[in-house]
Amino acid sequence: MKPADVVALIAGLLLTGLAVGSLWFTFTGSIDWQLVRIVAPLALVIVGVFGLVMSRNKS
Repeated sequence: MKPADVVALIAGLLLTGLAVGSLWFTFTGSIDWQLVRIVAPLALVIVGVFGLVMSRNKS
C-alpha cells in the first residue's frame, strides 16, 4: 500500500475549511466571528494531530 502524502492531506483539509467558510459567507451574508475564534484554533489542532498520526513511522 502506498503511503499517504501528509502535506497534501493537511493542505486539502485546511483549504476545504476555507472553502466551506466562503460558501457560508456567500449564502448567509455574515460570519459569527465569536464562533470562528473558538472553532478555528480547535480545527487547526485537530488537523495537526491528524497529520502527526498519519506521518508517524509504521514499523
